[in-house]
Amino acid sequence: MSTSIDERLSDELSLINTMYVDQASWVPSERELEFTDGSSNFAIRLPDEYLTSALPTVIKASAEKQDLRQALSEKVREMSVGEEVLDQIFESFFALVETSKAASQLLGAKPVAAMKPGEDLRKATVIIWLHHLLNTNKRKLALSPAGSVSGMTKPGYPGVLIYSGPSDAVHEHVNELKAQNWAAFQVRLDSDEEWRFEHAKGVIEVENLGDVVKGVGAKRKDEFMEAMRMK
Repeated sequence: MSTSIDERLSDELSLINTMYVDQASWVPSERELEFTDGSSNFAIRLPDEYLTSALPTVIKASAEKQDLRQALSEKVREMSVGEEVLDQIFESFFALVETSKAASQLLGAKPVAAMKPGEDLRKATVIIWLHHLLNTNKRKLALSPAGSVSGMTKPGYPGVLIYSGPSDAVHEHVNELKAQNWAAFQVRLDSDEEWRFEHAKGVIEVENLGDVVKGVGAKRKDEFMEAMRMK
């Protein structure tokens, strides 16, 4: 990243911090920006190519327990590559929150699924790289997602986690894991597609990376290896 890009990003983050004091937080090591305001929150990851050839990625977005990640992601994809868009993302999120609140008031006590048919059909696959996975309690937690999530965990150095299934359940489990104390926790892939594994259902622990590669199957092998930077 050139100095001019560094300065542009620094100025942009300073502006965000000034506008949303105590609500926005920037984690340089993860290149993640998070905003929280009561029951509304979102988090985005800025790729190294941000401000040149890539846009931020939405990690999570919700308001009043309603998942807004897909809607916010669609807004981001419409923004201009190479330009400062963080403030636009905040404004887009606020607009989605207001729309969500208005819809909730209109429908009263109706569940979110009734408001958006097919909401529960959304899928996700997340691949996580860890510096290591040794702690027994963390290994047990990694193997115990709620809902019908499937995947694999590989303990040791490095640790690898891969989960696939209903989007809400996958991201809820990933967020629960991320809240633990890790030496390094990097989301290497966050896809809206569901993967099928050789072992079929549930989450299993395997011994090495070769087992994970075998477990994702030939169809997903290259995608997994690219996400893990093995290619």
